[in-house]
Amino acid sequence: MITKADVERVANLACIELNDKELQEFTLQLGAILEYFDELSDIEAQPPKKEEENVLRPDEVTTSLPQKEALANAPRVDSGYFRGPRIL
Repeated sequence: MITKADVERVANLACIELNDKELQEFTLQLGAILEYFDELSDIEAQPPKKEEENVLRPDEVTTSLPQKEALANAPRVDSGYFRGPRIL
């Protein structure tokens, strides 16, 4: 449980001036927040573990496109390679 003195100390560290009404309000609000954190800490954080399996496909060697076919729709080609804009 958070006390009024705790709230005063935090307000002082943050250079915030609080009147008595605000101190009481913040004490209740911060106390409620801390109680909620206590409830959250009781919850099991991770789901139960299940058997993991590899979801990646195995590597397989396949034929690639011929160079002429790969460059057929390229807007610019130079010496059998894609040509892009100059970047300075």
